[in-house]
Amino acid sequence: MGRSKATHFYLISLMFTILNQYSYVLISLFVLTVAFLLVYRTFSIKIALLSVLILVVCVIFFQNSLTSSSDEIKDISGWDSLHNSGRPILLYLYSDF
Repeated sequence: MGRSKATHFYLISLMFTILNQYSYVLISLFVLTVAFLLVYRTFSIKIALLSVLILVVCVIFFQNSLTSSSDEIKDISGWDSLHNSGRPILLYLYSDF
């Protein structure tokens, strides 16, 4: 009986890990699919493919502009300059169960 609950907990934590890790990709794919279907039903396939291509470029640009390299902060002075820059900071903390 206890093994079933442990397996259930493992599957739920695995699901949340996958959703957290790939949420940007999943949401982007969903938005691209919906945009393609809407434009395809309204216009032609060429315009739909062109619009999806433009959206893919925008998604990649948006991802690259908001992603920082992991070696950006090497010491406390780097953190202080990042903190005082006035830009929003996403602090990602994690722990092993």
